[in-house]
Amino acid sequence: MKYVVTAAEMQSADYYTSDNLGLPSTVLMERAALAAADEICSRFHTGKTPVRVCIVCGTGNNGGDGFALGRILNERGYFVHFFMAGDEEKASKANELQRKILSNLGLVVSTGQPVEEYDIIVDAIFGTGLRRNIEGVYMELIKSLNERKGFKIALDIPSGICADSGKELGCAFRADLTVTFGFYKWGQLLYPGKSFCGEVVCRDIGITKKSFNGRSPMGRMPEKEDMALLPKRIPHSHKGTYKRAGIIAGSEKMGGAAVLCTAAAIKTGVGYVKVMSHFSNRDLILSRTPEALVHIYGDYTAHPTEMLRDCSAVAMGPGVGVSEETKGLLEAVFEKCRSNLILDADAINLLAKYPSLKEQLKNYTSKIKEKGKRVILTPHKREFGRFCSISPKESFEAEHKKALETAKEYDIVIVLKDAVTRIYTPEGTVYVNTTGNPGMSTAGSGDVLTGIICGLAAQMEDPSLAAVLSVYIHGLCGDFAAKEGNPYSMTAMDIGEALKYVLKEEA
Repeated sequence: MKYVVTAAEMQSADYYTSDNLGLPSTVLMERAALAAADEICSRFHTGKTPVRVCIVCGTGNNGGDGFALGRILNERGYFVHFFMAGDEEKASKANELQRKILSNLGLVVSTGQPVEEYDIIVDAIFGTGLRRNIEGVYMELIKSLNERKGFKIALDIPSGICADSGKELGCAFRADLTVTFGFYKWGQLLYPGKSFCGEVVCRDIGITKKSFNGRSPMGRMPEKEDMALLPKRIPHSHKGTYKRAGIIAGSEKMGGAAVLCTAAAIKTGVGYVKVMSHFSNRDLILSRTPEALVHIYGDYTAHPTEMLRDCSAVAMGPGVGVSEETKGLLEAVFEKCRSNLILDADAINLLAKYPSLKEQLKNYTSKIKEKGKRVILTPHKREFGRFCSISPKESFEAEHKKALETAKEYDIVIVLKDAVTRIYTPEGTVYVNTTGNPGMSTAGSGDVLTGIICGLAAQMEDPSLAAVLSVYIHGLCGDFAAKEGNPYSMTAMDIGEALKYVLKEEA
């Protein structure tokens, strides 16, 4: 998995690389400029008519990257026009050095705003260190650049985007391509920042994992290579080899939730799935998932002991409703279950409504911890807000802090579902998912995710990793469904059906 870093973490790694590992900052800047130049040259080939490039640089090191980039492009035959934004008297030493090199080469740095037409416009104004809102002449400049024609490239991060939260700070440069250095930044992956970055390419410049001096960043980003961590199919296996999953889902009017969740769990490769649902859903479940072992009750007052037996993971919540009966059911699960437990939808709403259940949750997590088991909570923003008593309109920073605190307090994994889903662990690691698309904003999509998590958590030794890979796979399924069909017509069933294609290469 790749690191995802804050601006402070990146700055610390930068300093450590220079001060302790001996790689000078001027060398790092030169390597960043070379990496960006190579990326541009691979996309825009100059010939008899040179490619016209406008590079707008600020007074900091991001501006220094821009000046160095322009010099390299100029050497390679591109027509480069340099602009300086800001007071050169306040420029960093690295920025001054790069401008001095340009001067020695007879290259001119202009002030003001570009007025000519260019094939490429490069933003090197602020970089990752910006914290204040952009205003005044800088706002006018960025708005002007956004209105101009040409392919737009941001160095490290678009100016005006907070590197830690993705927040738009007054206004922001809207890039077609962002070339970032070393590691991905939070603001490139979270909205609205993600929409300003365009395509993001991360290039190595010599700042490595060793640059963090043993203090790993809290952010991680799963990638395709991590699919190799999925459980393998064994030639001499039987259904018991791949464990058992249990699902409690579907009230009288919500049978579809049980079907979607159960079908997804089955397709993860788990040995077999038990499902407990309202008796009115029996025929529906058996007709759509005949592989499932169905436990039927007239209401939720019956004890689910038999259903829970031998299950390595149990999921509860999709479509069960919030009532005294389902409260009693969740209490029974806390009493008898000793497996990985995934709580979704109405199970989370039950925890929010009945404070006594939260104490039972803490007791449960303490009992299963020594067995290496976890509780995995899968709320969307509103459900998380109910559980933690915060507004879903809170800032990213407030929500992020609360999620970290809650995961640690309850000793649980939190899958905070959003356009960019984040997974919080009790240890303080946060995984940021990058798969998926807007077509997944459809009823039942979360039920499919719960089924995937339950199926993989039943099979894998590390339930936290199972949650992370499940979210990643769920997004891949959505991307497959969108490609095969379209985002407008996508259904939750399409997402679940895509599992047999997405998991094919890893089987």
